[in-house]
Amino acid sequence: MLALVLPFEAIPPVVASLTDEKLVLLLVAVAWAASGARARPEWHEWRALLPSLVLVLLALVSALQAPDYGDDALRFVWRLIAAAFVLLVTLRVAREPGQLVGLLWAIVIGAGASALLGLGEALNWSALEPVLRLFKVAPTRVGGELRAGASFQYATIAAMYFEMVAPLAIVLAATARRRVLKVFGLSIAVACTANVVLSLTRAAMLSLALTYVMLAVLAFGRRDHWRSLRAPMLVSAAVLIGGVALLLLRNPVFDLRLVSESDAEWYGAAYSAPATLSVQSNQMASVAVDVRNEGRITWVSSGKHPFALGYRWLSADGTQVLDLPPAEVPLPGDVSPGDAVSLRALIQVPNLPAGTYRIDWGMLQRDVLQFYERGWADAWTLVSVNASTDSGVAVVPSVKERDDGEAPWVVGRLSLWGAAIRMIAAHPLLGVGPDNFRHFYGAELGLESWDERVQANNLYLEVLADVGVLGLAAFLWVIVAPLVRALRALRAQVDDRQRLLILGVMVSASAFLLHGLLDSFLAFTPTALLFWALLGILLAQKPHVSGRW
Repeated sequence: MLALVLPFEAIPPVVASLTDEKLVLLLVAVAWAASGARARPEWHEWRALLPSLVLVLLALVSALQAPDYGDDALRFVWRLIAAAFVLLVTLRVAREPGQLVGLLWAIVIGAGASALLGLGEALNWSALEPVLRLFKVAPTRVGGELRAGASFQYATIAAMYFEMVAPLAIVLAATARRRVLKVFGLSIAVACTANVVLSLTRAAMLSLALTYVMLAVLAFGRRDHWRSLRAPMLVSAAVLIGGVALLLLRNPVFDLRLVSESDAEWYGAAYSAPATLSVQSNQMASVAVDVRNEGRITWVSSGKHPFALGYRWLSADGTQVLDLPPAEVPLPGDVSPGDAVSLRALIQVPNLPAGTYRIDWGMLQRDVLQFYERGWADAWTLVSVNASTDSGVAVVPSVKERDDGEAPWVVGRLSLWGAAIRMIAAHPLLGVGPDNFRHFYGAELGLESWDERVQANNLYLEVLADVGVLGLAAFLWVIVAPLVRALRALRAQVDDRQRLLILGVMVSASAFLLHGLLDSFLAFTPTALLFWALLGILLAQKPHVSGRW
């Protein structure tokens, strides 16, 4: 059940504050505890669990000594405890080949169901919108283009999950004895691969390509027992290559993603607006504004997400926003980078009391972003509103504090890595606290405000910054111990089918570690628990044919 529901972390809780994943995890814990004496880990299980326990202990010490955000750090420790428990459960479940196959099919089927949602999302099936809203506040977009996220909160998380599952689906297709299961496994591998492409996640496509290269080297090597990998691997690789080729040919946003670190430099505008303006209350006013495209993306004037010049009314000092509907001035046509356009805004002046106000002018892409979110300040005009004889009783609109500081929300990877390195230098042993990089990186970069959902965009730097050198050493121990055991089991294994399953799990875990060079996923429940489950499966493999541990 847990393997099936991992990709489906719904936002609304099922019971009290428990989401579906947490509820099933709790049921697993209850079932484990109810098994009585059998619930006590055996000696070899304690030994296999030791690296994760050491990591949990170091994370707890780091959280307790964290300079700030201790509650967030302790919540992350609880996530590590849950991950260690999942490792223990899979370590026991995956002992027998039949149980291992069943567990892998559960993981693959759950991901396949999510991948179908991702394909429907990419095809814009409106019937799926209520279902998708259960898992995300809004779809992921870049430059107005959808990044398919399936049943995940964000497209990059979805890409990482599907990267790990695709190799598992391939080996299940290669080892299945019935044709229908071969086709079923291959179909899921293809769907997962397609979702990685549709997520527009560059690092995911690269790491998935590397995992397919690993499988290809084995499939076309000298050993006969790897040859069954050829067909499912080639079909999946063809989908990856063909999908990337189509993106290069038909998706201009993808071209920009390949040549730029982030979309911060895509959006830029220079304005020429009147410094002052005198208007009559409750009358129409015409204002000329010139705008030049300083970014790298063409401003399209039509389609689902057109660009436009937005404007809104503020108090004279610009600190308060008048509670009036924001308005837009449409573009007369597309505006290429470097080109300028002259706009004439026809403004319906509200029935305001006489006085001084301010209009802010700023480019936007409808339902995607405002340019000030990428660090480009709005232009503004000081407006003197005069009472009109036929305007009736003036209405004093309510106001709200302005909360849209014109700061760059997108920070590039190199800047994030630099911030992480400075944190590591300041707190080398135990870091700044688990999951605390996101709270401190902005201060390291001298920002007044920043997006505290952003990770370090590197798994290993994130671990170093959060829990220090000691924590990274424990994390590497968590990784290396299962891989060493699996390699020994692979050399000793005589059953070709079991050998392929072990190989698939190793490649799947490697995808997580490869993508970790450019992103970090330990803070996200689906990807973290699946990774720890894979490690538990590898630890369950016996390195000797005799069955001795």
